[in-house]
Amino acid sequence: MKLLIDCGNSSIKLAINKSSSIGRISSIDYSSYPQLKRDLSSTIKGLKAKNKIKAIYIVSVNKEIDPLLKEVLSKNLKGIPLEFLNKRKFKNFKCSYKNSTTFGLDRFFSCLGGTFLLPKKNLIIVDMGTATTVDVIDKELLHMGGLIIPGALTAHHSLLRNTSIVQSKELLLKDKLLGCSTEECISSGFINGQSLMIKGIVDKIKKSSDLKFKVLVTGGIANIFNKNFSKYQYEPSLVLNGMRSYLASKE
Repeated sequence: MKLLIDCGNSSIKLAINKSSSIGRISSIDYSSYPQLKRDLSSTIKGLKAKNKIKAIYIVSVNKEIDPLLKEVLSKNLKGIPLEFLNKRKFKNFKCSYKNSTTFGLDRFFSCLGGTFLLPKKNLIIVDMGTATTVDVIDKELLHMGGLIIPGALTAHHSLLRNTSIVQSKELLLKDKLLGCSTEECISSGFINGQSLMIKGIVDKIKKSSDLKFKVLVTGGIANIFNKNFSKYQYEPSLVLNGMRSYLASKE
């Protein structure tokens, strides 16, 4: 069994890869350093107790967390081989970037995860996390390009930091479009602003191409927007599935 770890900018996801399947996903949000260390240790101990882990594979875009991750893993899974996956090469995958090493690892593995779950489909992959990224990949594994946008929470926190009058307002997460209070207006801007922006981008991508696309939505806060993306497919673990596909191709 393999332990797969997706270390993002705001959370860590862990899952056991047995044969061709991925087990239940454990997700840990970043809080304080000591709390993260405790949560990570507890989660790994739980996985170790139920599974015979023979190898550990990590995809990380958060270099600040890597030392903590290595420390906790070496302590709780001593002697088990550990590898950071950092190559962006896979079968016929072709990146649109001139310098493929600058293409985000999380985006690369999300593309692999999407093509693994929906083979022979042209995909638009929307990943909603600290940043919102949009990647377009055709059924032949050609990455056609993408976009990087400030994430919904990143934009929201920036608003609160830089606008003193709304600093104490909290998100209500209601479906209401027109707000009748500062709280409702901020909440509508958060949900509807992000949703309509993403829908507009997706529609423009579709109109600019003769291809037919399937839209996949993933990321740490994507579930909040599910009601607004009823025509899109929600997949919470694209990176982990991309890792599974990548490792399977090496066997």
